[in-house]
Amino acid sequence: MQTKTGDGGRNYGVDMFRIVSMLMVVTLHVLNRGGAFNASANTGGERQTAWLLETICYGSVDCYALISGYVCYGRKHKYSRALYVWLQVLFYTLLAALFFIGTGRWELTDEALSYSISPIFHNHYWYITSYIGMTLFIPFLNRAVQSVSGRDAAIFTGASVVLFMLVPCAFGTPVFTLSNGYSMIWLMILYMIGAFIKRFRIGEREPVWVLALLYVASTGLTWAGCVWFSASWLLNYISPTVFASSALLLIIFSRMKIRAKVPVWLIKTFAPATLGVYIIHVNYFIWRLYIYNFATKFGGGGALRFVGLVFASALVIYVAGSLIDVCRIKLFELCGVRRALDALDKAVDKLGTREPEPKD
Repeated sequence: MQTKTGDGGRNYGVDMFRIVSMLMVVTLHVLNRGGAFNASANTGGERQTAWLLETICYGSVDCYALISGYVCYGRKHKYSRALYVWLQVLFYTLLAALFFIGTGRWELTDEALSYSISPIFHNHYWYITSYIGMTLFIPFLNRAVQSVSGRDAAIFTGASVVLFMLVPCAFGTPVFTLSNGYSMIWLMILYMIGAFIKRFRIGEREPVWVLALLYVASTGLTWAGCVWFSASWLLNYISPTVFASSALLLIIFSRMKIRAKVPVWLIKTFAPATLGVYIIHVNYFIWRLYIYNFATKFGGGGALRFVGLVFASALVIYVAGSLIDVCRIKLFELCGVRRALDALDKAVDKLGTREPEPKD
């Protein structure tokens, strides 16, 4: 049975999964943009280990989108959430621009200025852009999830696997403008499936060890396909095996029982800062100056050394980003940002409850 503790039934297992998912995002960036994967040696199992890390972490974006559906379903939607995220991004982009351009570490260019002033309108923060677009549809997605039967939900999920995952990946056909998962449409699909998992309590009756075994199987299939059969199409946001691994992780974490005070406090403190970790380390200036190709010397020392360096780097980036964003959250609280947005939500709610004027 799903266990929820404290805060009106808040599921701390899902909050922990949010933290783990963002750590996976950072690890993926260390491997790819950081250059660690290309630096891994072809001997001593180092390259195979790099593939395994890549496989485990590749579903991180799917995990985050599934979490959105799971958490937001059944809750009152706040349109101000999109504005809050926008302000969060703008806070960091402007602050970074003032620091790096002001100290002469980066030349003032039209591109740097554009990315700092209007970050949402560039693909650099593609997930934020897609997420903000999706928030406008959340009330309608929630109503759709609430109204459908279990049969219709199963048909939707099955059709999504075939049409949005198997066909584009297997045939290399960019159908439905999914852009290999870098799109608002894909996030909306995952949102609905995450909400289905919550509404229909999917996976709650199965033993956790069975779910864990299925996760290992789906992840192992992705890894084996890439390493042994050169099936690189399996390593994709819209890959059916990557999706299956992500969904299984959500179910497993949602069933975790977390009651101890210290872990609960840590989760409550750092879970809200996960998106900030992404925004900070992917920042236009930080991405180019400190993230890009910083891990090109991680390879050549064996699989254990490689894993240790990749994980240590990801952990440092994650912890630093979390601590910074925790401070930003406190600053926003002191400035009354949340209170102002709550007032805006109340004003929007009043607009929706007004009776239409009688016609003559």
